[in-house]
Amino acid sequence: MNLRTECNGTQYTAYISGQLQYQDNGAFRTLVDDMTEANVKNCVFELSDLTSIDSAGLGMLVIASDAGKKNGWALTLSGAKGQVRKILELSRFDQLMTITD
Repeated sequence: MNLRTECNGTQYTAYISGQLQYQDNGAFRTLVDDMTEANVKNCVFELSDLTSIDSAGLGMLVIASDAGKKNGWALTLSGAKGQVRKILELSRFDQLMTITD
């Protein structure tokens, strides 16, 4: 996983690229903690440059969604395409969180 973040005061955006896999768990949990500490209401995972995601990566997205609900911020997945979009659709993630193009 490659990661770049921005926080503009009202929204925290994480640009996630490459592959989201089991070995990214520690860095991903740090990201979720940072999002919570930013004390914003909207968090976005920009996934347009994410090329693949495994089952552990899907679990990490669920962890982020649960953290948002617990801590008062909304999570949006944005820009997923190709294999990543297909897996999100097959896993019905649109029923768990907001997914935008």
